[in-house]
Amino acid sequence: MASNRLRAVNKEEGESAEMDMSPMIDMVFLLLLFFLVVSNPRTIKIDQDVQPPIASNGRPAKSVHGKIVVNIREDGLFLAEDTNLTFENKELLAEYIEEEKDKIKAVGNTPVLHIRADKRAEFKYCQRAIKAGAIAGVDQLAYGAYNKE
Repeated sequence: MASNRLRAVNKEEGESAEMDMSPMIDMVFLLLLFFLVVSNPRTIKIDQDVQPPIASNGRPAKSVHGKIVVNIREDGLFLAEDTNLTFENKELLAEYIEEEKDKIKAVGNTPVLHIRADKRAEFKYCQRAIKAGAIAGVDQLAYGAYNKE
């Protein structure tokens, strides 16, 4: 008798227990859009003519935000990150660094002078770039180098 009741209960078909995935898909797209809008990816453009030195204890930068990149070629020519701006003396370089510093501070980041010098360039050129950064009021410095060959 109990088996007849059990069969009767199992015969009845109720609603299927399927899950509606459309809200889940909507949520995934919303999260994707949120992270695309919130993230601010930035890469440092490099000058192909500059070959940085090797530093065995070098470590990657924590953040690329706030970097004022100055490339120094072997002949002592200073170039901005976009390699269209060249500077022959440290006064012009200081003006450029100060303009970039003001832009970075306006966004709320800390400006960092990022020097990418050629390994064959004399250190006096790096000193000039550092002095230009000091004149512009930038007190943090990062020096670009490769970790290994």
